[in-house]
Amino acid sequence: MLRTANRHSLATLRSVRVSALRGTRAYSTDPNTPPKKPFSLAKFLFKLSLFTGTVYTVGAIAALAYEPFYEPYLDYFPFGEKVVDNVDYTWKHRSQIANDIQSFNLKKYYYQKYAQFANTVNDTAAKLGLENYVEIPNTGITPTPVTNTTTTTTTTTKKTLPEPSSESQSSPSKKNDENYIVLSNSDIQKPTIPLIKATSDDPTVNSIIKSLNSLITDFNNTKVSDNTSKLITKIQSELNKLSASFDSKDVQAAVNARLVSVQQQFEQEKTALVEKLTTTAEAAKKSLERKHNETIAHEKKEIENALRAEYENKLKSKEIELLNQFDKLVESKVDSERNNKLAKLDQLASKIDSIENLEIQLSKIADSYTSFKEIRKSISKLHTIIFSNIPSDTRGQALVDEIKKLKALTAPLDNKLIEATLQSLPSEKELLEHGGVLTQAQIITRWELIVPELRKVSLLPENAGVLGYAASSLFSKFLWSKSGLVVPSNDQTIGNDVESVIARVNNYLQKNQLDNAVEEITNLKGIARSLANTWIEESRRKLEIEFLVDVLSAEVNVSA
Repeated sequence: MLRTANRHSLATLRSVRVSALRGTRAYSTDPNTPPKKPFSLAKFLFKLSLFTGTVYTVGAIAALAYEPFYEPYLDYFPFGEKVVDNVDYTWKHRSQIANDIQSFNLKKYYYQKYAQFANTVNDTAAKLGLENYVEIPNTGITPTPVTNTTTTTTTTTKKTLPEPSSESQSSPSKKNDENYIVLSNSDIQKPTIPLIKATSDDPTVNSIIKSLNSLITDFNNTKVSDNTSKLITKIQSELNKLSASFDSKDVQAAVNARLVSVQQQFEQEKTALVEKLTTTAEAAKKSLERKHNETIAHEKKEIENALRAEYENKLKSKEIELLNQFDKLVESKVDSERNNKLAKLDQLASKIDSIENLEIQLSKIADSYTSFKEIRKSISKLHTIIFSNIPSDTRGQALVDEIKKLKALTAPLDNKLIEATLQSLPSEKELLEHGGVLTQAQIITRWELIVPELRKVSLLPENAGVLGYAASSLFSKFLWSKSGLVVPSNDQTIGNDVESVIARVNNYLQKNQLDNAVEEITNLKGIARSLANTWIEESRRKLEIEFLVDVLSAEVNVSA
């Protein structure tokens, strides 16, 4: 096997030299062009592994530091979760890992791994029957040639090994090549015996210690010579001298004195220990008694509370049971009395119920009558305020107060029409701003104030300028004023001028027909219509309130 390995090594070295020479010749013609390095798969795999490890580690650190990067890292990097866990564990236990690295013993680790390897090789050699040819000691490896005497020490080896052929005996070179290898280690540090470090007043003892240290030094240096035997003889003679120097009586007296001292010390320590144990036992006894008493008191209190609660529950249940029995007894007694002496009690009770219902209905009717009476009074006050011809500054406030009162009175009726009618009335803000509604006299007065303005623009054409206004104002003074009910013609050419409208409005106002008057003014057009807008709004507000109040009055009468 070794010969094959040597031949393979020589062939490899020869091929490398040839390839090197060929490469030199190939690149010698062009000195400017550097030689192209051949592709190395090992370097490529090493760089790829280094790059992949760097990318995975940097990605894991980024995922731990930046949370939005965590999920994409786990999704797009295979085995990303395991890498993140390893990086996280390394960072959290960095101090422990640093301590392990500092305390790491490379030499010890090497010896452990080597011992495992040596055991494996030796076991394999034993299985193959080569334990006498290849041996790897557990302490290291050192190649040494094996002699013929070492290879034939046992009879079992002779039986297991095949006998060499005649060809192998004839050629000495083949014998040299077939020498086997024994592996050992000479660099391992051998164990040493520590020196004796002791002093004594006796010179004989000191001499013995010195001789022993010299002997230990020789053993540690593995130098066994004639001096070693002399040292051993010297140590033996000095030990005999030392044993002869001791008197048995003195030794016995010293032993007895030491024994008495030890017994006294033992008795003292025994007494102190007994006292300590007694004190500790008393303290432990008191502590146990206190804890036991506390436990008993606590359990006693809990038992008392449980018994009290149980007694109260039983008492309450008994009380409830007695009450139920009493109720049943009273109920049976009442039923018997009702069946015997008060047979018509049910009829009387039904009559009483009917009387109560009738009374309730009568009270409801009385309440509704009272409420309808108050509603009619409120509606009557509204009529009075609306149709009054006496102007007042509090007219608007009085109208608002009466409307509020009417809403409160009609709320229990739950009448949709009355509620809608009240909601249709002008708002409180509008009524207060305009002082409620105008009286009939105020409406007529305001109408008389705008009549001259209407006559000035009666002849004004559409889209007239300043000259048109001046001409209309001048020529309107020459118009004949009309009076009475001027009836318009069917062809709308006669009776539809401004003077005719003014005459009809005056007639309607005198007859208190405000709705007809408003209708006539509404039919005006142009400037005349815009001049009468304010008067129309005030008149319409009064007409709306009058109409809504009439609706309320009619609905209340129908409901009553």
